Amino acid sequence: MNGIHLQRASEFLRGTLYFEPAVVDDFVHFLSSAPEEALFRMNPIRYGREHGLEERVAIDLFLYATHAGLIEFTWGILCPYCRGFLTTPGALRALKGGRHCALCDADVQPDDDSVEVAFTVSPAVRTIRYHDPLRLEYPRDFKLLNFSPSLNLPKDIEAELARRVIHWGSLAAGESITTELDLEPGLYRLAVPAEHAWLHVTVDPAASLDRIDADLGDGQLAPWKLSVRPGRVTFRLTNRTSRRALYGVSRAIEGLRLRDVATLAPYLSGKRLVTTQSFRELFRSESIPADVGLAFKSLTVLFTDLKGSTALYERIGDLRAYALVRQHFDLLRDIIRRTGGAMVKTIGDAIMASYAEVAPAIAAAAEMNAAIARIGEGELQLKIGLHSGPAIAVELNEQLDYFGQTVNVAARVQSLANGGEIVCTDAVWKAPGVQERIGRARLRNEVDRALLKGVEGEVTVYRLRAA
Repeated sequence: MNGIHLQRASEFLRGTLYFEPAVVDDFVHFLSSAPEEALFRMNPIRYGREHGLEERVAIDLFLYATHAGLIEFTWGILCPYCRGFLTTPGALRALKGGRHCALCDADVQPDDDSVEVAFTVSPAVRTIRYHDPLRLEYPRDFKLLNFSPSLNLPKDIEAELARRVIHWGSLAAGESITTELDLEPGLYRLAVPAEHAWLHVTVDPAASLDRIDADLGDGQLAPWKLSVRPGRVTFRLTNRTSRRALYGVSRAIEGLRLRDVATLAPYLSGKRLVTTQSFRELFRSESIPADVGLAFKSLTVLFTDLKGSTALYERIGDLRAYALVRQHFDLLRDIIRRTGGAMVKTIGDAIMASYAEVAPAIAAAAEMNAAIARIGEGELQLKIGLHSGPAIAVELNEQLDYFGQTVNVAARVQSLANGGEIVCTDAVWKAPGVQERIGRARLRNEVDRALLKGVEGEVTVYRLRAA
């Protein structure tokens, strides 16, 4: 345990003023005393539920702790069939090409739900066995090494999978091992979790081969599949990577499909992370190549603009108007942060914000109008528009931005709004949780039809105002 580093990092967390001292103390104690397996690929949402924190606070805590060097994050693409955690060392930049799950022989593309972000304690704070392949044991650690950290398996199945490991070890870079295995008819698998590499071995009395010769390269085992006869089989594995590799040979539970017996706890998705204000502020270097982009199936986009801001400067003077406009930006940024969104950019007196879900965006819009009414003394009014749908995330001008028809529609419905009004589309109005938020904010609504540039025919929009 590096006490000096831990103390300095915890002081940084306290100095942010975003977290109560007790929250920081509890987190530091957790890093110092939790079992090693609890500190590998941590799920911040699970941590928040176990420690009585709101999701937003828990996510912010983990992001600021990463920025302070207490923990490190890992991006993984989740296989939809086995829930394998296919790591991407290059973070956002490495997500563009997707990954191949060799266990399921399936190509997995990154999208809203298939990217999980997990966190591991930094070796500068506390060294755990997951930092050192020589300390790992395949039967004990295979689940966390292979699969999503949010995967919940029935205890009996997890124990049975561990019991079926018949041989395991680790190989240094360039090292080879040869041993003998006694195999019964059935299906066996050789796995190298750090490389997400699998070899499927069918033990079949009709087969003639009595050897398993496997070469480990970067991200794959060759061959990927073979058949051998039952009985004594020679097993040879060569590590041709530049890293030490932990491996294991197991007899499969035939007919078992993990997605049928396992559950997946709520986790921090890539979309949720990049639509978080703290991530945008703290990790500007985490970017998406502009020539590819990252596709989201659903993103909620919110635009605001000040009504008559040019006339405001003429009416009350430059200094007072400028002060009000700056105060308005600070208020909106704070509301967006507290409601779990992210401010994408400002455009003159307008802002663009993004949310992973629709309901928090509606709640934020209602709170924005109420807050501006309080500070503006009748001088400021917001016009707000929202739409939800697919979007492309890219890096533009050294910041994360979004493009596509969803963004265009959100901007155009905002232009329909009057002062103090929220205009949203059907996609927003009918989203889960939205009606509850509208009722809680006591908004009255009016249904309208409008023509939007670039959209064929009239569309239904909903005008919302404080009752």
